[in-house]
Amino acid sequence: MIFAKHELGFNFYKDEASFEKIKGCDNYPEDFYYEIFVLAKSTKNKQIRTECANIIKKQAPEALQLAFKSRKKITLIEDSSSFNKKLIAILEYGVLSEDLDLFKLFTLVCGHLTLSLEYAKKEIIEFFIETPRLLSQFNGIKELSISTSRQKEGFSSVVNNITQLTSLEKLELDIDYKYIPEELERLVNLKEFILEAPNLVWVPVGITKLKALKKLEFRGDFRFGDDDPNPNIVNFTWLTELTSLKHLRIGSFTVQDLSGVELPASLKELELFRLENLTALPETLGHLPKLKKLRLSGMESLEHFPASVSEFKTLEVFEAVYLSKLKKVPASFIFGPNIKRLLGFHTEFMPYGETPVTKLKRIVFTHPELLSFVLDNALSFTNLKEIEINCDAPKRRSAHTLSAFKKLKNLKYRLAHHLEWVLEGIHECKKLEDVLVFGIYDATNAKMTNADVANFPQAFSRVKHLQTLRVHRAKALVLNTDYLPIKTDSLTITDIKVIEPGVEDFEVNHIKVIDTPITALQKFYSVIRAKKMKLGDENRVKNEILDFDNFKDPENIKNFIFNTNVKGLDKALKALCNLQTLTIDFNKDNAEQNNGLTAYTHHNLKNLTIKNFNGNTSVIKLLLEHTPHLEFLEIYDCVGLADLPKITLNKLKTLKLFYSDDIQSIENLTVPNIELFKVLSCDNFGYDAMVTASHWKTLKFLWLESISKDVESYPETIADLNLDTFFIDGCYAKRQIPKWIGKMKSLRVLGIENFRRSPLPEELAELTQLKIMSIRGCDFSEQVSDKFKNLNLEDLIYRYSKFNGNNMKSSKYYALAGNKLLKEDFDNRYEKYNLYC
Repeated sequence: MIFAKHELGFNFYKDEASFEKIKGCDNYPEDFYYEIFVLAKSTKNKQIRTECANIIKKQAPEALQLAFKSRKKITLIEDSSSFNKKLIAILEYGVLSEDLDLFKLFTLVCGHLTLSLEYAKKEIIEFFIETPRLLSQFNGIKELSISTSRQKEGFSSVVNNITQLTSLEKLELDIDYKYIPEELERLVNLKEFILEAPNLVWVPVGITKLKALKKLEFRGDFRFGDDDPNPNIVNFTWLTELTSLKHLRIGSFTVQDLSGVELPASLKELELFRLENLTALPETLGHLPKLKKLRLSGMESLEHFPASVSEFKTLEVFEAVYLSKLKKVPASFIFGPNIKRLLGFHTEFMPYGETPVTKLKRIVFTHPELLSFVLDNALSFTNLKEIEINCDAPKRRSAHTLSAFKKLKNLKYRLAHHLEWVLEGIHECKKLEDVLVFGIYDATNAKMTNADVANFPQAFSRVKHLQTLRVHRAKALVLNTDYLPIKTDSLTITDIKVIEPGVEDFEVNHIKVIDTPITALQKFYSVIRAKKMKLGDENRVKNEILDFDNFKDPENIKNFIFNTNVKGLDKALKALCNLQTLTIDFNKDNAEQNNGLTAYTHHNLKNLTIKNFNGNTSVIKLLLEHTPHLEFLEIYDCVGLADLPKITLNKLKTLKLFYSDDIQSIENLTVPNIELFKVLSCDNFGYDAMVTASHWKTLKFLWLESISKDVESYPETIADLNLDTFFIDGCYAKRQIPKWIGKMKSLRVLGIENFRRSPLPEELAELTQLKIMSIRGCDFSEQVSDKFKNLNLEDLIYRYSKFNGNNMKSSKYYALAGNKLLKEDFDNRYEKYNLYC
């Protein structure tokens, strides 16, 4: 979509400022009658409206005076239907005045240089049908899209006015008529034309005279329909007259022979698709001097290419999809001097003839014969950097393996029986960086699998270093760690049968295991050097007691999830001396394991998560005393912690209490540098605990969700905090939204959700610095004050509340939005708002 910009920054939403700007210009009012017209039809300022109306009635051109007789106003509300309302008003003005410049009004009111009638409102279409000339009054727009498939028969008269829009640069026409306007040559500025016409009888001569046309897509069906190919259009010799054409897409026709068609020499990209009866391509195809990309698909009758394709000099990309009868292609064509990418999908062609040294950098093998050919001629493929093997093994072994491709960087390898020999010597590819080994790569196409392959390729064991290795979706695969590269920066193993620890050391910076069990965790830890590990839920309920003294280089581990036998935690913290992040998942059913956690002070630990604890405060106190440099602490689903321990954590910045109903008091905790405090679903977290938090003067972020239902109010001392973000909810409680929030001038983000029986305090309208406000799930009992129009919100979130217009007058909720578009939820809330942390 192309947007219009007014040279003076005219904005009828800012009526007073815009009016003053145009009044200050030398040629006022003569050069600004259309701006004055828009203000007269939209402003709520009575003085401006009167002054503008008098100018239009007494001085403006007759076209504007006639249009002004309409009583239709221009809405100032921005919502999902406002665009249609504005366009309807513009069309009503145009009906009254045939000389009115609707394009100028359209750009002033809607801000677009683009008009779409594809899925327009019924009322809009009826305007155009009743007064077809309206379309010609939009001359000046750059882009137009029209779909006739859903319109009444009378809409054809509207389409005939397209040729009046001489400023068009892009036209998208989905038409189910037999004819289109003849005088298309009048569109002298047209650069892009997308024509979908399943019933078109002939191509008008005017198309051949579009000398500025750079891109043409001509379809004999609708993109999102199930139409049969167009049977009428079989002559495409006219294409040669489009001498500026660079991109051409043609498809869904029953044409059988294109051999006599001479395509424009200017072409850079060509795509032919769904030509199911086609048996012959243009004979001169290979003589196109600038063609860089060729894509052919859905040509089930095509058996051969014209001889000229062997002479291609410029082609860089060739893609062939669903060419089932095509069996042989010249090697000099698909491996030509400039080819960089070759893709054949559901196509099993074989190259023949001399194979030149090619610049091809990427290739996907979808059938074994092509794999054999490339390996046999490996010396001609010295530039290959990306290889994907997605086929069964060839019937015979080639003289070369992948080791011949010395520039290889990225390898995708589908597991297949008898294909291991292809990987022999892979360690000789010194530039290899990223490898994906998969059973099923695309879950939507489960047929592409050899799920019973059980052995991981041993050839990788000789690779000294990989940046990335992914092993993905192979239900029968057993991976012995001795087969892994000696060192890998990032190793991800997903959904295979099992990992078996070997005996050789291997090194990774980051390992992630998902939906895959490890047979012996202790043995696994004794052979792996890793800085960060995530071993997944499949490995959390092991009964073995880990011996941390026998870990391989435990000083390298910086992130650890402790989800086995908690008795070894003291040894863990001693052995993992450089640990920075630790998650302790306790055994709730064995409280004795909580005793004697540690006697070792861990100075490097910064992030600690405690889950499923079942014990008393003294045990947690002991643990926190030995981790004095914590910056992040999360207590999750714990039992027995009525009071947080008496302890000082000088460096703690983030504290989270989640799903721990026993917690009632935090007054013993001293946190002089706390910045973020979040409480979620702690049913006994009450008023006194909130008072304690309100004394933490360094807080910037306070989140109180699903706390005690018995709390009737929030302590006003919270208002003294210098918060950036504040969230409260009234779910299942009788609490009211505090009026004192209006005093919190530092707030940028405010969430007040699920308050069912509370008014929205007028005092909150004083938060003019507020950028984001969420009122989801609210049922406000009183009229929303007009003072909320003074807010400068960037986003207002209102989902599931009575701000959706169905059960509350728009005057109530639009006062909050300040005429901005309402949102139902946070878009990209994790990144944009940092709200749900």
